[in-house]
Amino acid sequence: MTKTIVLALVAATLLSGRASGQVAPTGDAWLRRPVDDRTFRAYLEFFGYDQRLPFDTDAGDTVQLGGARREHVSFQSTAGTRVTAFYYRAAEGGRLGSGVVLLHGGGAGGKDGAGARFIAELIARAGIDVLSIDMPHFGERSDGLFTTFAEAEKHDRLYNQPPAYLAWVTQIVKDVGRSVDWLVAERGVDARRIGIVGVSRGAVLASIVGGADRRLAVVVLSYGGHFDALENGHLPAACPANYIGRISPRPLLMINGTQDNDFVRAASVEPLYRLARSPREIVWEEAGHRGVPAPEHQGAMLEWLREHLR
Repeated sequence: MTKTIVLALVAATLLSGRASGQVAPTGDAWLRRPVDDRTFRAYLEFFGYDQRLPFDTDAGDTVQLGGARREHVSFQSTAGTRVTAFYYRAAEGGRLGSGVVLLHGGGAGGKDGAGARFIAELIARAGIDVLSIDMPHFGERSDGLFTTFAEAEKHDRLYNQPPAYLAWVTQIVKDVGRSVDWLVAERGVDARRIGIVGVSRGAVLASIVGGADRRLAVVVLSYGGHFDALENGHLPAACPANYIGRISPRPLLMINGTQDNDFVRAASVEPLYRLARSPREIVWEEAGHRGVPAPEHQGAMLEWLREHLR
């Protein structure tokens, strides 16, 4: 992202009349009162991308997984930026023609992390295509920003650096938009039946993408929230509170843990959920922070996706 765009994003932030210094570790002004429509429209202008840009798809190895197959792909997102991904689809005869974009959590492996692989295969075996993408700085898109991928390092170098975090969020919104385009153009998925699933940090991003890109038909957030335990502030254009209420009338499902010490129920999850609008549902598990929903709620997630991607 160019310096001009970053400065423009910061300028759009100031339209809200709230500076980043007003953010507190357990909440911010936008949790209490999200930005108005005019300010929100200003944010959306920066998520645009060139839809005419060739994908220049590079398709690699395909692995059979038993009931599904996984193809290693990459494609051009924005000029000079490529998305690396795994494309999952059900075995022949089981494909439903719908799809989801999957955003992983904060593990070093990105899309290749155990949790992301498990969820992608689970959804694909249910007949829904999955494009599981690496977010910038993770997986195959690792570029040296992180060396240990410890929580303190990720927060010090990205999550608690408001301008850099905003630029990161903006690129991911564009990457997901291009992923939707790719699923339709390159793999024949029905454009009206594509959703997004996010896990942990990916759920934070999915709440933003879901509000910004209205083509997404359904949004599932697994073990995410507003702030995690180590965050101390972000700019309003990167705040889930300014997006989650705009997912409606598309359905939203949240899955969270009652004992999660990362995305804390009272401080991070419930205040964000209150901003969501119908149709919405939250499922609580008696668990701490985890990357995969409990077995009894995996079925609920699949049913939610099947119902709303029919």
